[in-house]
Amino acid sequence: MINKFFLSFFVISFFSIFVSSADSAPKDKPPKKWPCDQVYNPQLNLTTIWQGPPIESSLKDWWKHDDVIEYVNTLSDPTLIEEDGKKLIKEFAKKYTYAGFIKKAEQKEKLIFLFAGLYQKAKDRRSRQYKGIIKFVERQEDLRKAIGSSSKLIRKYRKEKLDQKSEKYQAAASQLEWNTRVFDQRTRLTEYVCEEPVFNTQRLGYQSREILSFIK
Repeated sequence: MINKFFLSFFVISFFSIFVSSADSAPKDKPPKKWPCDQVYNPQLNLTTIWQGPPIESSLKDWWKHDDVIEYVNTLSDPTLIEEDGKKLIKEFAKKYTYAGFIKKAEQKEKLIFLFAGLYQKAKDRRSRQYKGIIKFVERQEDLRKAIGSSSKLIRKYRKEKLDQKSEKYQAAASQLEWNTRVFDQRTRLTEYVCEEPVFNTQRLGYQSREILSFIK
């Protein structure tokens, strides 16, 4: 059984590797060995998530507002639960009301800025996640090849009747055992790695619905 704390730490750490990555965006076509049940789609589809006003201009300017940046950063935390996220959005919306009831003129604009920032963060995170999954697949393939090489070497030693207590045989056996263990552990984590983009989209989805509830 995979320890939940280890799992959360691993998944967050795994994808955080790519936060500052300067690599190009994931390719439009999936790699030959795409490990996920979900269809390969590194792009975040705005029209399926947001049914509010256009956000093109807001995408360029949301980061110019300190109050928006503060809430965007907090709401983009992947460990933030939905209930707390909704409370934060409500809190943000109420900042632009009189006595918590009458909307100020700038409330709608601020809320659109808020969603634009959240969308940009989620979009960037999805790109990193897909790059991370591809790196994960490549590492698994390297391990698979290493396991094959070690297995082949051990078969060779056995054929040559090499003493199994010899340093060469023990080194090959230890390498095979280690790589096999790492490969199996990583294989068990594949499902969770693949689900991260799904959680990312779901998080943006509830945020979108909550923000729209104050705009409409």
